[in-house]
Amino acid sequence: MKSPFSILASAIVLSAGLPMSAAAAVPVSLVPAFPNLTFDDNATASAVVPDGSRRVVVALQRGEVRILPEDRRGTEAPLFMDLRAKLKEETDFEEGLHGLAFHPRFAKERRVYVCYTQQGPRRTVLSEFVVPEGESFQADMRSERVLMEVPHPQTTHWSGCITFGPDGYLYLSIGDGGLRDDPYRMGQNLWALHGKILRLDVDGRTGALPYGIPEDNPFVKKAEIRSEIWASGLRNPWGLSFDRQTRTLWCADVGQDRWEEVNLIKPGANYGWSEREGPARFISREKVAEEGGPFTDPVYAYPHTDGISITGGFVYRGRRLSSLQGQYLFGDWGMGKVWSMSWNAETGASTGVQLLYAKGEDYPGFNPTVISRDSHGEPLIFSHCPSVIYTLEEPHALAGGESESDDTGEAVPVPDPAEPPDGDDGASS
Repeated sequence: MKSPFSILASAIVLSAGLPMSAAAAVPVSLVPAFPNLTFDDNATASAVVPDGSRRVVVALQRGEVRILPEDRRGTEAPLFMDLRAKLKEETDFEEGLHGLAFHPRFAKERRVYVCYTQQGPRRTVLSEFVVPEGESFQADMRSERVLMEVPHPQTTHWSGCITFGPDGYLYLSIGDGGLRDDPYRMGQNLWALHGKILRLDVDGRTGALPYGIPEDNPFVKKAEIRSEIWASGLRNPWGLSFDRQTRTLWCADVGQDRWEEVNLIKPGANYGWSEREGPARFISREKVAEEGGPFTDPVYAYPHTDGISITGGFVYRGRRLSSLQGQYLFGDWGMGKVWSMSWNAETGASTGVQLLYAKGEDYPGFNPTVISRDSHGEPLIFSHCPSVIYTLEEPHALAGGESESDDTGEAVPVPDPAEPPDGDDGASS
């Protein structure tokens, strides 16, 4: 006999329009994108350089940041940044370099941002580096300016994803601080930055802070709430991206016992952790009265029979994969899967999910850590160490090589009123 909770969980999936994954009905295959290139570390983020060069840069967990070769058959990825000296003590499973984003006006500003972990005390660090002009495309490691340091209770659930939005502000996700069950209740504590998505102005200053707080942040006038907070109630967000067309912010959140979830992030919204997990009451708190709220449900959630650790992706706006146009791509690290989700842009509701790939004998080591876009808006899917890079293709897709696309893989920022627009290159995701 099923338990009352399992019956309730099944009812939630069906009534919320969250169907179980099925075999792919679209003709899409997972194939190596750089067949001769492998990294001996985990990819944690990638970004297109918004300067018209169409360069793609990938961050690796233990501190290297590499430039992907223009030639897909290439074997070398030149070094762009080297944070290994800073991260030599960051050896636990989830510690290291987590976020990478270029300033949306990089061609002029020449600034790049990273988010990484540190010990003594244990903390998350958000930093800015300058990239000098010249033939050698490398960040100046002496130029670091620390914007934010957030103490971290445990060695897990760091998150640390960063991206610039179409408004030109930097969005940063921070996990709940670690351990099971959110023991410090960080997700619902609005004076803590843990379990939140923050929105910062890297070009401004507020008081003595090394960054600015946008005046339209949802809690900027609330003395009892940290004004950096854009959204709350998250456990371990992994994957932030803006949809270029709708300018919506997408965030995947890694669950604990039962659910993995995809969220559309709205200002001031509370996504429920740790009162809720996915679309249901969090099992460890179901015997006590629910606190807080109102809570915003995920756009889509899947149970741990389908996967155990979600990897967020992006809304596909490229030209090569016609069957996936406008769909949100995401995966599961634990079970080696990739899905696409169709959705209603007016309501934000999921309208169906299809399984595009499940790990098998062809790629037995496939466990996606990053799902991002290349300079044409086409998928780059990085697998767990050793990090092999994959993409998706339709049977006819690569017959004529890579097609051009209006989607550079970047959110388009609002241009400086005193300057002409920067074209199609924008912020990283």
